[in-house]
Amino acid sequence: MQRRKAEYYDRVNQIGVPDRLKELFLTTRKAEAEQSSRKIVLSEHDLFLLIHNCSRIRFTHRCKFKQYIPEHLIVSDTDRDVMKTGNPKKTLKKISSGLLERRYIHVYLFEYGSDWRCFYFTHQDIEPTNNHWKYGCHLHYISHLWAGLKKRWIWNKFNQRSTEISGSLHIRFEPFEFPNSNEPIENYLNESKLPPWAVIFDPNLANGCGSVPLPVPHLATRGLWITKVSLRSKSNQ
Repeated sequence: MQRRKAEYYDRVNQIGVPDRLKELFLTTRKAEAEQSSRKIVLSEHDLFLLIHNCSRIRFTHRCKFKQYIPEHLIVSDTDRDVMKTGNPKKTLKKISSGLLERRYIHVYLFEYGSDWRCFYFTHQDIEPTNNHWKYGCHLHYISHLWAGLKKRWIWNKFNQRSTEISGSLHIRFEPFEFPNSNEPIENYLNESKLPPWAVIFDPNLANGCGSVPLPVPHLATRGLWITKVSLRSKSNQ
């Protein structure tokens, strides 16, 4: 395992940071960043390589993955008590609505002295259908080149549900594709989806629901989400 891990990191290190991202990080004027953002398409694998290899271009990296559920959809002790009376419909509807209306925010901040670059997206931003942007899946991008924007304010901004930042750029984005349980795994081992060395999928290691283990790049770009709904009141836990 240790040998395979070392081989994996060595391969990722050799690839480095994609040229399209190097070009974006070398911009010194907002107008240049706007021009660059219009012509590039970033894949989730590109983002992973930037996270993994940002030190190669002298940047450090930090990220946050936030989940927000509307206050009125959080399951309360009263809801649990209603469940106990044998009338679960209202609470189950509340749980279902919470799963639909929750909001995930993914933020990646790259820093080198006073130079900082930030990418962020919500699940709605990378939804391939009914996307609010005419070109579909996308990332948002801002940097120190935006007059009046402070790094600390940006970082703290994502501690709340709203992510509206005036002037952020949209960059076309291609999320990872994951194997369908009914499709041969070999169909996914190509450069257009996932490079074969990025992760070795082993269906025999799947844990329920016909799924396969999450790849290392996906954990780096989106974190590990675990949603737990408890129907017991706090006093009984």
